[in-house]
Amino acid sequence: MRALTTLAVLAIASTAAGAAAAAPSLKIKDAVVRVVIIPENRPDVKVEFLTTNAALPLTVSQDGDQVVVDGDLKMNRINGCNSRNGKVTVRVRGVGEVSYDNFPQVAIRMPMNVKVQAGGAVFGDIGRSDSVELGNAGCGDWTIANTKGKLEVAQAGSGGAKAGTSSQAEFSIAGSGDVSAQAVTGDLETNIAGSGDIWVASVNGKFEANIAGSGNITVAGGRSRAVDVSVMGSGDVTFNGEAADVDVSVMGSGDVKVARATGPVKKHVGGSGDVIIGQ
Repeated sequence: MRALTTLAVLAIASTAAGAAAAAPSLKIKDAVVRVVIIPENRPDVKVEFLTTNAALPLTVSQDGDQVVVDGDLKMNRINGCNSRNGKVTVRVRGVGEVSYDNFPQVAIRMPMNVKVQAGGAVFGDIGRSDSVELGNAGCGDWTIANTKGKLEVAQAGSGGAKAGTSSQAEFSIAGSGDVSAQAVTGDLETNIAGSGDIWVASVNGKFEANIAGSGNITVAGGRSRAVDVSVMGSGDVTFNGEAADVDVSVMGSGDVKVARATGPVKKHVGGSGDVIIGQ
């Protein structure tokens, strides 16, 4: 059965490669699944089922340049992810509690410029790539290896992402999810609407931080030619590195801390928040 399934998926991938005019992308929707993404020097997307679960079937289809993996768990059938003693489970209406080991597992080979949209309880790993655009809506967690170029992560929900290094990065959170990353050698843009947190090891380009809510943004070190911060709410921004120009606006109770500034500092505070430079 596995061989037949794999052959069927390969046929879809081959059709996509012949017809696509733009870089292919991947969409995983309404699914409970474990995904391993293997970036390669290839023009198509190939999907292989490593393990299956009859209670959580997946289908694969083609929509233009996009390969779609569909779990068909609509109408809020996924009731959230839970972690107890390091063990992850997902409750699915009509199925019950499903342990991580019983999730269907899929391996996906796709181009070095990775584009993925995931929704549901999708737990994924992305190998080393040229660039990554990841949109994660739901409660699943992702791990992203070092990215040669730009890394973009948009997190909506309670899921999270852990990433390696990149030459440029843009992280956005809407909800309670967390994102962490290693060194960004170029520019970094961070955006939070909600209570999620963003942590980055270091930046060596422009650093932009925008918060609307109670989430926190921390950059542990590095040098930035310009730090531009806007906080509306109680969220905090901390840059434990060296900045040239600093421009900060705080409306609310949030605090902004910059370890060292070598150039001009502009700040506007409306509320009980504070801007602390060099302390």
